Amino acid sequence: MKLFGKKKKKDKKEKEAEEEPPPEQQEEQQEQTPPSPPPPAEEAEELPPNEDNGGANDEPEPAAAAPPESGEPAAAPAPPPPPVKAEPPIPEGSGDEFLLQDPIPPLVTEKEAAENLDPSCFPRYVLKQYRSSTGTFEFRTRGKEVQKNGKSILKGMKEFKAHPEKWIGMTYQVSMKQWPTKEQEYFLIERKGTQQLAATGIDPKGWMAVLIIEYQHFPPFPNNDFPMELRDKYTDDFSHKGRLLHSGSLKPICPGRGMGCADNPLLKVIGDIDPSDIHQGQVGDCWLLSAISAIAEFDGAVKKLFRKTPNIDEMPRASPNIYTVTLWDLPTWKEVDIVIDERLCANPNTTYSTSTLLSSKPSVDGEMWVCYLEKAIAAHCGGWDAITGGQCVHAWAIMTGCRHQYTFMRNAATNKWQCWARYNPHKKQWLPMENDVHKCDNVTGVWPIPFFTVGDNTETGDTKNEMTDAQVFDKMFACDQVNYIVGAGSKGGGTDEGMVDNHAYTVIEAVKDACGTGIDLFKVRNPWGKGEIEDGEFDDDGPGWDKYPQIKALLNPVVADDGIFWVTKEEFFDFFKTVYISASNMTEFLED
Repeated sequence: MKLFGKKKKKDKKEKEAEEEPPPEQQEEQQEQTPPSPPPPAEEAEELPPNEDNGGANDEPEPAAAAPPESGEPAAAPAPPPPPVKAEPPIPEGSGDEFLLQDPIPPLVTEKEAAENLDPSCFPRYVLKQYRSSTGTFEFRTRGKEVQKNGKSILKGMKEFKAHPEKWIGMTYQVSMKQWPTKEQEYFLIERKGTQQLAATGIDPKGWMAVLIIEYQHFPPFPNNDFPMELRDKYTDDFSHKGRLLHSGSLKPICPGRGMGCADNPLLKVIGDIDPSDIHQGQVGDCWLLSAISAIAEFDGAVKKLFRKTPNIDEMPRASPNIYTVTLWDLPTWKEVDIVIDERLCANPNTTYSTSTLLSSKPSVDGEMWVCYLEKAIAAHCGGWDAITGGQCVHAWAIMTGCRHQYTFMRNAATNKWQCWARYNPHKKQWLPMENDVHKCDNVTGVWPIPFFTVGDNTETGDTKNEMTDAQVFDKMFACDQVNYIVGAGSKGGGTDEGMVDNHAYTVIEAVKDACGTGIDLFKVRNPWGKGEIEDGEFDDDGPGWDKYPQIKALLNPVVADDGIFWVTKEEFFDFFKTVYISASNMTEFLED
């Protein structure tokens, strides 16, 4: 038995399994009290012919809540409360809602922030207050919710503000503060297990109060404006679907500065690089994120891309952050440096209290390298629309500088596989390329060629023009021995087995003849960071693990909706129509 890839480090999900909140708390949307059905989600956009689903479509919808019952308090035996005059909206940042003694010091002034960006000059816990028509939150994951019945809301506020290290969110009905204490009710959310919490249903006249204590890693810039003289030449002009992103009040997001992105004590650019760091945003670049996920198996390759950013291991800092990402210019096959600032593009369709990202999200443990690599590649290729739809091999060429990129596709007439590349076998020369994958497709296209010889990088080394499933598996396995990179593209057709149509996946690992059972397996990852095969022999709770306990003991599968799953060789060739190979030996980039 052999494994796919020399580097088989422990997945982050395996390291963090004991720290993860229960599955019911890992959903991106959960209903808050009082419950009612969420609004219908918008229909997904149609897929273009290449591998693009129009983005991960994983921005959570807010959970709706029913309006308060009129005229009667919560407990029937008690007399109804006297009419209460409608209270004015809560001014954000004011202390009107709280006891006079405020345990959370105010944030530094804009002037102080501009003069001294040392993070030690300001408190890192910052209170945000909102009126809401729903009293609900939007979140990536949510920690434990604690309901307090018959307890004083004012005392609850004091507890909430006195322990920001424990609590992150609080909600209550505004008028209920003046009810008898035994009829009051409020809800607290623990900070542990909660990520990217934001208030929904913001309404200055709302009947619910929503309080959030945010952790700000660094002080914000004045008016949340990155210094003009340090801005890159891309961010302000970025557009998506033909629409300028940052116009009017919508500003780019500076991570870790209280704008709702990466307000995380563990914030860093590069840490423990892992394929699970990738979480696709609203851009239809699954092909790129899948390619990046495959590169992440080789830590050194990612670090090489950022090698011209001084002291990258110490970033980000409180001062304005500038990153240099070194990519390959495909028309010249020379390296180019793409210089970008720390700002990330905001989603123009956000409806929450804080802006959400258009592009990929930070990792669960606060790493930002995927966000900045994706931004640099978008800038290099001509913008977000230029990277909507594509193929893994194009991304690998940009990141590695390797011309030898191959695509295996099934011949419908023979049901066997053929090898294709941007190589003219008649002229025996590689075709010219562009950084924009769409321009590249329009100019050159691909040619069918004989299957390459693994380790030789010649286009005529293997005389076979077509291969069976078993032969393709052996070819992929041989690629493993020299640490090539592998990906796959799914079929269309609306299957209901949990697979996404026309979507790019990363092939992380393969197992040949597992434990002498004759079973060949692939470990695959969805760049969305969620969504897996259903009813597979070896899905997270598949029957194969119980039937073959020796395989389970060897592979140690972790049950989590993180987009990583196992498929048999037969399932793989049933679900996937395309295999991508980057014939670049990545051995030098392996790290323990």
